[in-house]
Amino acid sequence: MLPKQTREWLQSPISLLVLLCIFITLFTLAYQPRKRLDIDLAAQSSEKFLDHFYPVENGARWTEARSGLWLPGLGGGNLSWRVGLSLSGPRPGRFGIPAHVIVRVNGAMLAEFDARNQEQDHEWDIRPWQLGPNGDLLLEIDSSTFKSSDDREFGVSITHVWLTRSGGIALPSVRGFLLTLALVGCCAALLRMSSTAGLIPARAMGMADFLNPLRNTWAWILVAVWLLIILARSWNHPQAAWWLQTLTFGLLLITALIWLIARVVSGSLTRDQVLRTLILFIIAALVRIPFDFGRGYEGDIASYGKQGDIATYIALAWKTVSYGIHSAYLQVNGSPPSDNPPVLLYPFWFLGWLYEQLISPLFGRTRLGDPDMLRFMLRLPGLAADLVAGAVVFRVLRQRGSISFNTAFLAAGAYLFNPALIFDSAYWGQTAAIHSLFMLLSVIATDRRCYDWAGAALAAAILTKPQAIAIAPLILVLAVRERGGLRLVAGAGIATVLITAPFILAGSEASVVREYAQTTQYHPFVAPNAHNLWWFVTGGQGWQRDTNLIGLVSFRIAGLLIFSAATLLSLILVWRDRRSLFLVAAYQTLAFFMLNTQIHENHLLAMFAPLVIACVLDRQIWWFYGAFAVTSVANMTLHDPKLFAWLGYPSNEIYGGPALAAPRWFNAAVQTLLFVAFTARLVIPLAAELRLTRTRIQA
Repeated sequence: MLPKQTREWLQSPISLLVLLCIFITLFTLAYQPRKRLDIDLAAQSSEKFLDHFYPVENGARWTEARSGLWLPGLGGGNLSWRVGLSLSGPRPGRFGIPAHVIVRVNGAMLAEFDARNQEQDHEWDIRPWQLGPNGDLLLEIDSSTFKSSDDREFGVSITHVWLTRSGGIALPSVRGFLLTLALVGCCAALLRMSSTAGLIPARAMGMADFLNPLRNTWAWILVAVWLLIILARSWNHPQAAWWLQTLTFGLLLITALIWLIARVVSGSLTRDQVLRTLILFIIAALVRIPFDFGRGYEGDIASYGKQGDIATYIALAWKTVSYGIHSAYLQVNGSPPSDNPPVLLYPFWFLGWLYEQLISPLFGRTRLGDPDMLRFMLRLPGLAADLVAGAVVFRVLRQRGSISFNTAFLAAGAYLFNPALIFDSAYWGQTAAIHSLFMLLSVIATDRRCYDWAGAALAAAILTKPQAIAIAPLILVLAVRERGGLRLVAGAGIATVLITAPFILAGSEASVVREYAQTTQYHPFVAPNAHNLWWFVTGGQGWQRDTNLIGLVSFRIAGLLIFSAATLLSLILVWRDRRSLFLVAAYQTLAFFMLNTQIHENHLLAMFAPLVIACVLDRQIWWFYGAFAVTSVANMTLHDPKLFAWLGYPSNEIYGGPALAAPRWFNAAVQTLLFVAFTARLVIPLAAELRLTRTRIQA
């Protein structure tokens, strides 16, 4: 038993301050780089430090026209260093022109020379503070190139890079210290959320006491994390520095997502309910992540020599990082204007910037590549949108007093594990989940008569994907009826200005407007892979021009007329009973998919979020949700490029050729019948009510 004075001192703020000083001292000692750091470029463990190098050949790596070696957060920026590399520049033929090489460190030129055919060691001095306060080293190698027999452009061959520091105490990296604090802070936030939710036993206490290991035993986990970082740095400094920044940014994003979902689903939940909800969302994320490592959808379009939508996202990330997000709709140095809506450009730019900071510092300054890591990162917004939408579904249902936790839990699970949503956002890497989330938020805000937020969410949805305009008539008519039209317009206007501000300031607002005005010109076909009414009517000939005539009018006009009739039905229904808003919003989204031309196979997905809420409010329509989940995933599967490649069909068969024509048409027939049944489900009660009203009037 410790004396009373000792116990009081251990629980005082001074003890925590002393503990922090000890940790900072240990961190500083661990941040003393070794006298010599050796990087073997042929080693697989060194690959993470290399930017725009070719794979290993004969124990060396060839550079491209510009390549780099990236060692972030080394520390010791106050010291002088000596950097060296083993380099050769062999060229085909006896009289080939020698490779001309320029070497830079953090943008400052170190040397310029002609490389010999034989490997030679080169060394140069780096002045104190040339690595900056963080001790970051970016060694750039620019060289002339030659084209190999397989059309690759080779620069010079490098086998080895080394760094030698001068004597003295190396100042730790400011960036490394902040990243360590951020990593420990994320762990603290997760512990705090777990404590608040009752997942770990802890008495009520303030944040300062919660973080003090002398007052809270759970805080020793934070001490262990700090010491683990120190030990890792002592073991392998470059590897630890790279992993620290990567894990920290990853944990920051995960913590932010968990915090957001926790805020959305927060309520009077028991410990068991919190645990079940947590497991549900963790499994939903884990189901998607393996698919996110795939190549995604590789068909439909060619972008910068690459096939598929994710190639377009990579190109936009590269462009916005290279020239700024304001350049997206401008023609810049041969890079064409974007044909993607504004909202999507923000996650593309942010993830491209993050990729540049963590993985590839030359990203945006070299030719456009096809990095697998960036492909994975660009799938994360869809994953996050799916999870947040599931949390929103849970919250909306829980806030209705008549709905139990189990019912809301099952509805959220039905949404999170909808195979069509997983197929689209995870396997294909599409972005439908993002505008679906904004559409859901707009409908929820309308249901609560918060028309300013409804307008803002609707504007964000339309500025993510134009097809979100499908629900606009419903929201507008209710806003006008309930005198919220001005708030709706104000919310939409403010959101639009904020979202498009960079493009307005760059003078490219006309390009944004043109993007929407010319939407009908991108795919002017009857049914580009959508198994809707027109795929059914044309017998699977959906890739014909929608300006072709069907009777006296074109397919496009016919579709607009029928969709207008469906919209009128939706307006009548929601006008007579606004409690049916979620069901009618789902129907309106379905009608947009089934009746219009120029619709793609994944344009149905925004229906599922309002529909799953409507299913809980009216359990007789659950079978609609299940049936459309099956037919929707069948629609996408029957046009999946990987499936057709596996079956040995030509790649153009995904656009409606004879391959798998029968199951495609059958799926379109089933979806058409389901749409008719859904329409009848809405019309029959309305007709009965109208007959009853007329009978009462006549009586």
